[in-house]
Amino acid sequence: MLGKFKFAFISLMSAGLIFCAGTASIAGDWNEPATVTVQVTAGGSPIADAEVGVDDQSDTTGHNGNRVFQVGKGLHTISVTDIHGNSDSREVRVNSGEIVQVTFELGTGGCSVPGGHRQELTFSKN
Repeated sequence: MLGKFKFAFISLMSAGLIFCAGTASIAGDWNEPATVTVQVTAGGSPIADAEVGVDDQSDTTGHNGNRVFQVGKGLHTISVTDIHGNSDSREVRVNSGEIVQVTFELGTGGCSVPGGHRQELTFSKN
């Protein structure tokens, strides 16, 4: 009788540990940061040194016109300003673990184009 009790107790403990380990793995995926790559171009060419902001984070683009940010799940405001003062912004919603690319076209020679072409590509890990 004591042997059956030990077996039942150990079985329940093992099942509980497996459940907890599985839940922890799933919870980790929910909190995984998303990657937002912002590209700034003018006339199809990358703009270096443009100011890029995602919410309260900011930095400048490299020679390739790109800047990468890590953000949490949710809605984020992205803004860009080139060295001539031309600017644009938009909101993007991301999910945990996604990679999102947003391209801002500020026009030929860095001149702002009303309603300039913007592209959003989203990739999931699934």
